[in-house]
Amino acid sequence: YNEDWKSQLTPYEASFDIKLPRRSLLVQFTCNKCDARTKRLINRVGYERGTVFLQCAGCQVYHKFVDNLGLIVEYDLREENGVNTCTED
Repeated sequence: YNEDWKSQLTPYEASFDIKLPRRSLLVQFTCNKCDARTKRLINRVGYERGTVFLQCAGCQVYHKFVDNLGLIVEYDLREENGVNTCTED
């Protein structure tokens, strides 16, 4: 049994490449419905090239954050049905 075994171990150094881009982004947003402030980690590629929905911490509703692909089409049905949206008297 060799008591000197600790001196024979080679120390490993942790290293990382600082030039690599981060894979996630920290996003903060305020909900338009409940005014709750929410923080979420999202995928950088999804944010830059895709479609991202985030869940509000207050009302638990999913909100469209970014749509670079154009997958979500929003219609204003009030205009199509002839409903007057003006509130002037």
